[in-house]
Amino acid sequence: MPPKPKYSREDIIETAMDIIRDSSPEMITAQEIGRRMGSSSRPMFTWFNTLEELRAAAKDRAWEIYDGYVEHGLEMTPAFKGFAMAYVRFASREPSLFRLLFMRKAEPMNLLEFLNREGHLEAVRKTIMETFRLGPEEADRLYENLWIYVHGIATLLASGAVQMTDGEIAGRLGTICRGMLITLRLPEDARTGIMPDKDTVVPGTVEDYLKTI
Repeated sequence: MPPKPKYSREDIIETAMDIIRDSSPEMITAQEIGRRMGSSSRPMFTWFNTLEELRAAAKDRAWEIYDGYVEHGLEMTPAFKGFAMAYVRFASREPSLFRLLFMRKAEPMNLLEFLNREGHLEAVRKTIMETFRLGPEEADRLYENLWIYVHGIATLLASGAVQMTDGEIAGRLGTICRGMLITLRLPEDARTGIMPDKDTVVPGTVEDYLKTI
């Protein structure tokens, strides 16, 4: 009967996660895994055939951690704001994992495809529809626009460029969400899509632009 491995598959993955948090996935090597575990490079190959296989397992674990944040957020009231706060909180508390999942170069896709890849599109769409009494198309439009704002905050926090309290984040999210809901209920205005240029003439005044609110 072969001897039982000294280190489990879970031990190897958790060590890989520590490396990602300290530096990046590219720094995961059999030698570094062994060094951190006080062993040779051999333990990694007991459970994984290649480095890419281990890196993929570590990324899967990062998604599991992220999903835990989201599930907790969706249990809050209102659930949509809870989800947005959870996304930002994940970026703040796990910046390396956030960068791994949401800030690395990937195949370009449209925004809705990106949100679908994120993994919670159906759940978030449902809570938007229930909270704000919107149809699916309006819910998606609100989600797409608010996501850009939320992702911007999350990226700033993950990069260490700014610091914000939960109260500040909640207030800013509430303000931008309210503004977007007002916009959804306004008639379409051709000026919304105007491209700025030296010779562009915008008809009307600011007061005229806002008078339907």
